[in-house]
Amino acid sequence: MKKPRSIVFAGAVFTVGLFALSGCAGAASTADAPSESADAKGEIAFFSPSAQIDVVSALAAGVTEEMEAQGYTVVVHDANFDPVKQAQQIQQALDTRSIVGAWVFPVAPEAAAQSVEALQSAGIPAVIEGPPMSLGFEGPQPGIAFDTPSFVKYGTAIGEAAASCAVQDGHEALFLSPPDSAGGSAAVNEAIYASFAAGAPDVEIVGTAEGADLASAQTAVSQLLIAHPDADVIIAASDETALGAVGAFKAANKTPACIVAGGGGEGGMAAYEAGDITAIISWDYTSAIAEAAEDLIRLMSDPTSVGGIIETPVKASGGN
Repeated sequence: MKKPRSIVFAGAVFTVGLFALSGCAGAASTADAPSESADAKGEIAFFSPSAQIDVVSALAAGVTEEMEAQGYTVVVHDANFDPVKQAQQIQQALDTRSIVGAWVFPVAPEAAAQSVEALQSAGIPAVIEGPPMSLGFEGPQPGIAFDTPSFVKYGTAIGEAAASCAVQDGHEALFLSPPDSAGGSAAVNEAIYASFAAGAPDVEIVGTAEGADLASAQTAVSQLLIAHPDADVIIAASDETALGAVGAFKAANKTPACIVAGGGGEGGMAAYEAGDITAIISWDYTSAIAEAAEDLIRLMSDPTSVGGIIETPVKASGGN
């Protein structure tokens, strides 16, 4: 595939993993307070990168429902995109000996490695959202279960869905993504490019943009539409960039051939239901919750046993 002719960067850089920006629909309130249904089995702390990410809030809600059904209390801690704050929250939970287990969605995996090792040392089992290698581990770990996304499968599904549209109705394509610093973004982007090139070899990606939020993504896409007025296929690797593209096309009074998004948060799914987004590829976090929760409960009975590696499924909504 030819390299893009235009590159636009917009928005602040978040270090939270790419999979934190995409997934299942819905949201849950996130706060440093215990859930209402306390039980004597003990407290599970869910350490969230940010309550602003719909899919992470949905995951927190699912974990809360699952663990409370098993007789545990769940407390959700919001790090607000701050890896230092998240490390402090984990350390405080350890210092106060308030938890019997943890569920960690790292803001920045490399920064969370020390906290995960502290959990291990304290004998507090945990589920980690991310692969072992993201934390510097070579494989399965005692007391730790990993809920692991396949970035290649995810990116391939996005590229294939976009290619399916492009070969039918497309002329030129734009590629939109979260900031490159996001964990897994390189693998996702490479898979998108490869699968799109294979499926739609005659449709060129003429421009790319990075956007950390809807507003910056819309600005970036508006600029690209001026430079490339024939661009009508949008490949968006996050809800935020997809919604930014929707806004940019509406502002320009233009209709895209298709907008394919990697996402699935509340805003993205609402746009899909309204017909503004053609297809959404998402992480099916909820289907992995029960398996991960079962493993966490097993580890809490024996923190020295080795945790499992659970693959987060990918699902598609819409498309051809």
